[in-house]
Amino acid sequence: MCTNNKMKTAFPSFLLLASFPWLLSAQGFPGEYFLPADGSEVVLQLEEAGWNQLGGTLTDSDGARFQANAIIEQGEARGTLANQEGGMYFEAYLQGEQLILRIIPADAYNQPDHLNAKEFVLTRRERTKAPITLGRQEPGQEAEAAQPAPEQGLPPGTWEGAYFGGINEVPAGLSISRYGNQLSGQIDAGGYKYILEGAISGNEAWGEVLDPQSQGKMRFSGSLSANLLTLTFSGEKGQSEIAFLSEAARPLLGNWSYAEMASPARPARTRQLLMRLLPDGRFYYGDAGAVSTAPESDGVTRGRWRISNNVLYLLQEGRWKPFAAFQVRGDSLFLRLGNGEVQEWKRGK
Repeated sequence: MCTNNKMKTAFPSFLLLASFPWLLSAQGFPGEYFLPADGSEVVLQLEEAGWNQLGGTLTDSDGARFQANAIIEQGEARGTLANQEGGMYFEAYLQGEQLILRIIPADAYNQPDHLNAKEFVLTRRERTKAPITLGRQEPGQEAEAAQPAPEQGLPPGTWEGAYFGGINEVPAGLSISRYGNQLSGQIDAGGYKYILEGAISGNEAWGEVLDPQSQGKMRFSGSLSANLLTLTFSGEKGQSEIAFLSEAARPLLGNWSYAEMASPARPARTRQLLMRLLPDGRFYYGDAGAVSTAPESDGVTRGRWRISNNVLYLLQEGRWKPFAAFQVRGDSLFLRLGNGEVQEWKRGK
């Protein structure tokens, strides 16, 4: 279903629609309806806009977006679909969980051309909820603002590229392009997309976020720390802070175990070590039993981790210090320490 090429005739944005006391209630029509088309889908969102009145939007399979306005008369919605390029009429009625939608082009006199109308069947579904919710802090991000600046020992990162993370337990990808001091990007959180446009200065960025699904807008500010990019979204309802890691960090995530063998220099028995690298930039390191059962205990080293140019950096004594050069091969993580020792860590559960 592609309506864009049917809408070139000049058309008033809205019909003057009057409601009458004997018309049926709009209850039942509000909701989201979809129709697969051309590898994409048509989405119609309707909501109550007054007694016997509907408002909403229709997003075509080619991304064109139209404002919907209608009245309910004898169980049928009748109204207009319009955008800056023109408009058309529509009629719709319900059959169970399906919406029968008739798209009616306008004739040369801006009247409904019923002879050239086309009918489509859309299915109701639960309305997609925006994954970014303002007004609360994302888990695990409380200490991020207190991180040392890159000039305190951590190499700067690169804004452009692909990042990954999670928004309210929904896996999310972030792609960024940079043009001089300008930034553009897109977040895809389980199919729900946001568009970012803004400016960059050093390791800071700021700008505007567009939600194409609702046409809502938010502000954002960003901070880049090596391979970790933290975005703060803000609006009238508050703000939310979300961390994204560069794709280069993905192979390192998870638990890594290492058997520290007894030697003349370390005569004690073999010790099983565990290193846990978390996607929000935190790490835990120490005896495997302690890291697994009591990660906040005194015997466990914990803090923040970053990577840059295949080097793992840890936050130590208030500064970012290189811990080891690394290479991931399958389920093995090879670390070359500063003294030249190479350790092979194995991926664990």
